[in-house]
Amino acid sequence: MFLDIGLGIITAILFSSYFHFELSFLLIPAIIFSLLPDLDFVLYKVFDIHPAKGYKHRDLFHYPLLYSLIGFIAIYVLFNRWYPWLFLVISFLHFVHDSIAYGCGIKWLFPFSKDGYAFFYLYSRVNKKGLWQPVFIFNEETIKKFDEEHGDEDWIKNIYFKFHLIAIIETLVFIVSLIWLYFYTR
Repeated sequence: MFLDIGLGIITAILFSSYFHFELSFLLIPAIIFSLLPDLDFVLYKVFDIHPAKGYKHRDLFHYPLLYSLIGFIAIYVLFNRWYPWLFLVISFLHFVHDSIAYGCGIKWLFPFSKDGYAFFYLYSRVNKKGLWQPVFIFNEETIKKFDEEHGDEDWIKNIYFKFHLIAIIETLVFIVSLIWLYFYTR
């Protein structure tokens, strides 16, 4: 979450600088776009649709091909010509972030493939240091098996509120984005 917000802020600053837009017109949409794919998690928690383990929270909006195409078109129709590009870049960054370290990756090729793809590192409650591999490919069966073996019912607390490499990186990117925002707006 903090990394997504930080990347949204940085992307808004870069768009503002490169395209000479007022940052005030980009910042709030950028933060919204950075968190929007995780709306499925909020819906699931509010309506208690899935168990707390979390791998299922990526089965509503975490389909990059469909999400990006539908979102791009909708935002293009509703707003000006730059917001869809901002949406596309920030959504891509969100999906890349979610493909590294957390859960069972993203279904990057859906609807052409139902496999989830994750890269480099995956968090494991069993092996607190995580699992390392260039590419992890998960089908529904392996996702369930992985979740049973490595899933964490307290993943929010253990990922966002404990001291480990991913939390440090997320926090640092967020802090850097706030510092950059401060100096950019001065």
